[in-house]
Amino acid sequence: MYPVSQRTEQVTLEYDFSRVEPEQNKRRSEIFEQMNESSNWFFIQKHGWHLPATLEPHEWCGTWSWRGCLNVNGHSGSECSNKVFVKTFQKSCYRADCQVCWKKWLARESNKSTKRIEKYEELSGKSVKHIVISVPKWEYGKDKKELAKWARKILKEVKADGGCMVFHPFRYNREEKFWYYSPHFHVLGFGWIEAVAQAYQKYGWIVKNLGTRDSTFATVYYQLSHAGIRKHNHVLTWFGDLSYSKLEIKNDDDLNQKCPYCFEKLIEVYSLGAYRDKPPSIDMELIAEPYEWTSDKLGDEYLYAKI
Repeated sequence: MYPVSQRTEQVTLEYDFSRVEPEQNKRRSEIFEQMNESSNWFFIQKHGWHLPATLEPHEWCGTWSWRGCLNVNGHSGSECSNKVFVKTFQKSCYRADCQVCWKKWLARESNKSTKRIEKYEELSGKSVKHIVISVPKWEYGKDKKELAKWARKILKEVKADGGCMVFHPFRYNREEKFWYYSPHFHVLGFGWIEAVAQAYQKYGWIVKNLGTRDSTFATVYYQLSHAGIRKHNHVLTWFGDLSYSKLEIKNDDDLNQKCPYCFEKLIEVYSLGAYRDKPPSIDMELIAEPYEWTSDKLGDEYLYAKI
């Protein structure tokens, strides 16, 4: 068994944080401070809405295991010839609610959204803008679905061509250190964003154009980190030119789940050798002897029962 040295480059799911400006990283970390210092992060609820990372994890969340490809015949002619490919991975439920896995949910959703936004920037030559749309108090009793419909209507009137919307039921009082109900939408959108004063006079909704951001990924990550979470609700939605029906993006994240040598889907595998007791708690890729690995969870017990 030996570590992988050189092989076909594989697309990684995690975002390259070196692309994020230091100031954006600082702002992104604010939310984690607020989680620790606020009096009601874990308790505030309204109309079924709550903040992320408020539920207990599954017993397996965050534990380490192995994925691999045991298709020895498919590896001929490569450095993995007559061998198997295995890699560690950390199990995750990818729930926004989970106190252990929510950061993986944040990274995955932010990464996917950034790719979509950057693709549209490339195709259109436009730059993404951060827009905030605040719901007037007399509309506070309406459901998010109805509020989102009005938000999209107003976005169209201020010449937003498309983008993504994230619903925030709560705002944070920095002085008193608590969250309170104040529904609004954060939008990363495209277009001129004009006539916001007229929109306010007509509908009473406040539209703020915060302009371009230094890092799309950091902005999405930060907005998702304290977005509204509710069962059967999509935390982030797309509209206009960036909707799924108008903009198709190749999903290359699947490559991260495939063997780099034969491109078969990786499956969970179990060690019969040096890592039989416990996988290391680090990212690791190995080329190994076939007899050291099995896809049978009971393979270990079966092997030693025969001895």
